[in-house]
Amino acid sequence: MNKHFPILLILIIAASFGCDNTNPKKPITAEGSVDSISVITNLLSEDSVNYNLWASRAELYLKKGNINNALRDLQNALELAPNNPKLFLLLSDIYLVLGQTDNCIASLKKAIRLKPDSEVPYLKLSETYLLLNDPGTAIRYANEAININRQNPESYYVKAMGLMENKDTAAAIINLGISANLDSNNYMANMQLGSIYTAMEDTSSLSYFYKALKIRPNDQRSLYYIGMYYQEHNKFEQAISIFNKITELYPDNKRAYYNMGYIYLVEMEDFENAKIMFQEAISINPRYVEAVYNLGRTYEAMQDYQAARKQYKLSLELLPNYPLAVQGMNRLDDIMIRNN
Repeated sequence: MNKHFPILLILIIAASFGCDNTNPKKPITAEGSVDSISVITNLLSEDSVNYNLWASRAELYLKKGNINNALRDLQNALELAPNNPKLFLLLSDIYLVLGQTDNCIASLKKAIRLKPDSEVPYLKLSETYLLLNDPGTAIRYANEAININRQNPESYYVKAMGLMENKDTAAAIINLGISANLDSNNYMANMQLGSIYTAMEDTSSLSYFYKALKIRPNDQRSLYYIGMYYQEHNKFEQAISIFNKITELYPDNKRAYYNMGYIYLVEMEDFENAKIMFQEAISINPRYVEAVYNLGRTYEAMQDYQAARKQYKLSLELLPNYPLAVQGMNRLDDIMIRNN
C-alpha cells in the first residue's frame, strides 16, 4: 500500500492560506448572513457617507461569493476614504478571488505605502507569491512581516511553506516550531510538522498529530493520519480502532473504511471483515476504483472467483487498463486453466 503522508504536505499547503486559527486579520462582522447584509443596507440608507458600512457590506458579499456587489460597495468606500489601507487589503482579497493577481499585488503594495508599519499586507503578499509558485519572493515578504511583528505565528507558518517549496526542510521545521510555540492552538503548524516528520520516517510525527487532535478534538484529518501512522507501523489493532472512530463520527469517510478493509485483507487475512469494509467504501462512492478492485481481491482470496471476476471487470470499466485489475483477471484465467 502506498504511503499517504507526503501527499498531506501538498494538501495542507494548498489549504493553508487564511488559516482560521492564526489569521491576524479580524473580520469586520461575525457573520455573512442575509440578515446582516439587510441590517447594513438599512444603516446605509440613513448614513450613506460611512465608508465603514460600505466596507462591511462588501466583506459580507465577498464571503457569500457575490463578487460584483462586493467590488461595487468597496469602490464606494474607497471614494469616501481613498487613503484607508484596510480598504486596499479587502480590495486585494477581491482581486485574488477574481484571479487578478497583478491587481491583488498592486493593492497590497498600495496598502504598504499607506501603512508601512503593518505586517498584514506583507503577509498577504507572501501568501500570494506562494500561490504564484514564487517561494523566494514569498519568503522575502514573510521576513518583512516578521521584522515588523515577531509575535505573529502566521508569518512564520507562511515562511515555512515557502521554505518547504524551496526544499529547505530544516529551516521550515524551525519556523513551524516557532509558529506552534507562539500559538498553542496552532492546528496547521502541528499537522505540517507531523507530515514532515512522517516523510522523514521520524516517529515523533505521531506526537504532532495528537497535538493537532487535542486542538481540534475529533478532527477528521488528524484522526486519519494517526490511523495511517499506526497502519504503517504495523499496529493494526490500534489503526482499526482509530478508523472505526472516524466512521462513527464521519459515516461518509470512504478512506477509513478502505483502510480497514486493506488491513483485514492483507495484514490479518480476515476476508469476511475485509469484504464488509470494502463494500461500505463502495456504497459511499461506487467509483472508488481501489475499493472495487480490492473487493475483487477479497473474493479471490475467498475462492469466489465469479464474484472476483465481476469486481475486476468493474474496476476496468472505471479505469481502463488498470494494471492491478488486469493482473487479477490474468490470475483468474490461470486458475480456470489449472482447474480444467
